[in-house]
Amino acid sequence: MIDIHNHMLPGIDDGAQDWDQALTMARMAVEDGIEGVVCTPHCISGLFPNDRPSVLQAVKTLREKLAAHEIPLDVYPGSELRLDFELLGKINSGKVLTLNDTGRYVLIELPTEVLPPNLEHFFWELQSRHITPVLAHPERNAALIHDPAQLNSWVEMGVLTQITASSLGGRFGTAIQQFAVSLIEHQMVHLIATDSHGTRRRTPRLSKGYGLAREIVGEDMAQEMVNGIPKRILEGETVVPPCPIPLTGRKSWFSPIKRFFQFGKSLSGPIPT
Repeated sequence: MIDIHNHMLPGIDDGAQDWDQALTMARMAVEDGIEGVVCTPHCISGLFPNDRPSVLQAVKTLREKLAAHEIPLDVYPGSELRLDFELLGKINSGKVLTLNDTGRYVLIELPTEVLPPNLEHFFWELQSRHITPVLAHPERNAALIHDPAQLNSWVEMGVLTQITASSLGGRFGTAIQQFAVSLIEHQMVHLIATDSHGTRRRTPRLSKGYGLAREIVGEDMAQEMVNGIPKRILEGETVVPPCPIPLTGRKSWFSPIKRFFQFGKSLSGPIPT
C-alpha cells in the first residue's frame, strides 16, 4: 500500500514532533503493510510556511535516517496546501510542492465550514495547466456533508478525492463515517490515506480502512485506492477514475446507509481537520 497523505516530517507542522517520533511512525507504517509514504506537511500562509525547498530537504534527511535505521520505507515529497487567494500563483511559480514533485497533482485542503464561491474556476485553472487537484478528506468537510452535490460536480470535472482511513472506522464520528461510506458507494473516492499526525491518536495505519473499503466495493476497487492510483500519481501518470454516481443531498445518502451503521452522533460541533 502507498499512503498519499501523511504528516511524518517532524517539527514543521502539527505532525511528528521529532525524529524519534517520525521513525516510530515509519516503523508502524511498515508493520501495517505500507511500502511508500508521501510526506505532506501543511502549507498554510502565516502558520506553516513549508515551501518546496524546505520540504525537499526534510524528505532527504528522512530518507537518510530511514536507511541508517534499516527501515524499509520509501518516502516521497509533497504538501497539503490550504486553499487561499495566493495558492494558484504559488503552484504556478513552483513555490509549493506538488505530489512527488512531478507537477501533475496537488493535495488541496478546503475550508472546513464555508466553501468560497467559484471553486470550479480554480479547479479549471489548475487543470488547464495539466495539474489535477486532489481534495483532502472531503468526508470531514461540514459544507460538503450538507451539500454533497458540489463534490459530485467537481468529481465529474476530473477532481480526485482522498478520504481518511480512520473516517471509515468511525474515528471522527458516525455521521462522517456514514458519509465516507456513501462517497465510496457512489464512486466518488479515488484514494484512501492515513493523514497520520503521530503514533497514538492519528496513526499511520491504512490496512483497516482498506479492508472496510474492500467490503463495500470489492478487492479490485479497494486496491486501486491504496495502490494503483497512488502509484500513477507518484509517477505523474494520468488517472482516469470511474464516473461518479450522482449524490445530490443529505437525505439521498443518509437513509440507505443506515444498513451499515447505527446512527449515534449528530453533526454538531467542529469537524476535525
